[in-house]
Amino acid sequence: MSAQLPPNGTELEANGISLDLQIPERAVRGHVEIDGYKLATISIEPVGEHVGTALLIPGYTSSADTFNGLLQPLSERGYKVVTFSQRGQCLSEGPDDTAGYELPRLGQDIHEVIQKLGLGTHVHLLGHSFGGVVSIEAVLQDHSPFASLTMWNSGPRNMGRDLLEQRAGLIEHGPRAYFVGNQLATGNDPEADLKGELNVIEQYYYDRLMSTNPAQLEAGINILIDQVDRTLELSRTGIPVLVSHGANDDAWPIEMQRVMAEQLGADYWVIANAGHSAHADRTHASAQLLATFWDEH
Repeated sequence: MSAQLPPNGTELEANGISLDLQIPERAVRGHVEIDGYKLATISIEPVGEHVGTALLIPGYTSSADTFNGLLQPLSERGYKVVTFSQRGQCLSEGPDDTAGYELPRLGQDIHEVIQKLGLGTHVHLLGHSFGGVVSIEAVLQDHSPFASLTMWNSGPRNMGRDLLEQRAGLIEHGPRAYFVGNQLATGNDPEADLKGELNVIEQYYYDRLMSTNPAQLEAGINILIDQVDRTLELSRTGIPVLVSHGANDDAWPIEMQRVMAEQLGADYWVIANAGHSAHADRTHASAQLLATFWDEH
């Protein structure tokens, strides 16, 4: 009989175990100071021989903890894995002015994290969602530190008019507008936070959102609204690329991601029974897919 796989991240959440509590015992929390701000890091060393190093970049309203489920299985494949909350995200410091979150600055943060943590010149870079937009920027600034790029549930250009409505709500009502919008969209009580009726997992995501710097949220959504297709520029770097998403990804249109992969000549893998956070829905499958791609490069 085959060994039973550990539960996926979404299964752990169903049992009341939030992302921050899914961190492996061997993983280490720390921070790196960039541009005068402390950015929270999580890292794990490989089990056995060091095969390679990966740097994982979280999405728009996310944090370093989003990848906790991937750390142990990737380390067991021989990878040192590092992730960090981008400036202004939950756990990290950041400026209170949107000018401090321009895309070139976010891309430079990736390079400075690599340098300050001594990650070397063959780093496998992964960007989830908005993290993919920032990762492309980093690669186009200088692709020499990177062995590969993974666009993880992330697309090449702006997602459409829906973001304009979200930005208007953010500017008028602040970060809580995102919570209220999600509650209404899912048929839940938009005042559950005020009534103290959030369960453990809901409270985690609420706290993560509300501890994110509002300037980061405004600057980030502006970047997403203004996102332009840089696929041709990326192809000219010659860096190996993997484009992968959950079969039920509901952020960038799936067809848009598939076409991007074709234009890049990239590997293109779709993860069945997974949504926008494929690493949570199919944690073990995602880790094995990523390690297999990295092994080849």
